[in-house]
Amino acid sequence: MESDNQTLLDVLAQLKIAIEKMDWSTAEQIDQRIKANIESAVLHAKTDEDKNSLIALLKSIQSLYTLLISNTAESQSKISVELKKITSDKKAANFYLTSSKYQ
Repeated sequence: MESDNQTLLDVLAQLKIAIEKMDWSTAEQIDQRIKANIESAVLHAKTDEDKNSLIALLKSIQSLYTLLISNTAESQSKISVELKKITSDKKAANFYLTSSKYQ
């Protein structure tokens, strides 16, 4: 059980780094590894001590996922603002091009 927890902690550290770097493709790959490690840890948690340790790890995972969701929502918002600006600029350019044809 201890090795499962350590493996999970290592993967969580990698996820935290990916989140900080806003490297969403790496975060997605790490997410798959976390799921597999959680399944293994759950299967091997036999004693109350193991289960309490697993609960603490799951709370850490929940905190990281909350951070991940927050960061991706923030990135999505920034991208949305940029797309709106690009759309507005494109409309202005098209209006200018269209109106200059008639002069």
